[in-house]
Amino acid sequence: MSTKELNQHVKIGEFVPVYLFYGTESFLIGHWQKRLLEALMPNADFSGGSLNFETMDGKTPAPIIINSAETLPFMSERRVILLRDTGLFESGRKDDSEAIAEYIKDIPETTVIIFVESKVDKRGKLFKRVKDAGFVLEAATPQESELAEWATKLCAARGKNLARGAAFHLIRSTKADMQHLYNELEKLVSYVGDTTEITVDDVDTLCAKSLDVVIFDLTKALAVGDARTATGIYHGLIAMKESPLMVLSMIARQFRFYLQCGELAAAGMPQKDIAAKLGQHPFAVKEFVAGSRKFTKDQMLSAFENCLETDFAIKSGEIPDVLAVETLIVKLCALQKR
Repeated sequence: MSTKELNQHVKIGEFVPVYLFYGTESFLIGHWQKRLLEALMPNADFSGGSLNFETMDGKTPAPIIINSAETLPFMSERRVILLRDTGLFESGRKDDSEAIAEYIKDIPETTVIIFVESKVDKRGKLFKRVKDAGFVLEAATPQESELAEWATKLCAARGKNLARGAAFHLIRSTKADMQHLYNELEKLVSYVGDTTEITVDDVDTLCAKSLDVVIFDLTKALAVGDARTATGIYHGLIAMKESPLMVLSMIARQFRFYLQCGELAAAGMPQKDIAAKLGQHPFAVKEFVAGSRKFTKDQMLSAFENCLETDFAIKSGEIPDVLAVETLIVKLCALQKR
């Protein structure tokens, strides 16, 4: 179901007995959870508690949930129960899950149950029952263009103009989840002060690149055999107290994704399907596919094997970790030049 339909529930004040919000984008889940709660209970104090509002976290037994749902509201139109990370929509809680699935058919008209879950099994009985009787919304990170539009509107509401190029640069340079982007945008709005424009230079000045983006930059230098740039990036990571083994694992991960994305794209698989198969964001897959074209398959396999050899050399005590990874970077640059 769509956010448009959920917005209609909120707008006209007509609600279903059970809601399920799930997915990886906690910012969206938090936004819609807040809107729904405020519409369901306009005068409730959710921070301090309410007689007709109850929150349960973790693996609460089904009988306790049902008992709470059966309680009549006190001097209020409805009672609301917020259940977070119950695990009822995954394997492992079959009895409780089936009990709640059966109960959903008989929820009192005065009770609304809201589930907030990070993971769900769409094949499960409870998921299907909630979908039939209530409302289900998956909160996934929006497409890059949608994120850029959202960021631009957020800045406009604060009297700032975020240039389209700056919006895309921010999204591609930092951690892509919406909560992190929201925090970065708040910093940028404060940083520019009375200036109305937020530029690419402002983003570069204020917003630190995510580790994934830094590793992308490092492998781009490897792709052209630029040892000076690659080792410079590596030294910067070490100066920031990043572990050499972590950097090594990220380089190996990068080449593994280059191989996988390159082969799947060459086989004709659409990038959105590659993203779903590998559990990566679509615009990360776009970068991986583009990066894979800068190496031959033999070069990518050789790079990955060199990473494994370096990992063994470090863990066996053959060579110090900082030196081992720097030597690997130089070797990969030389490999690319050949």
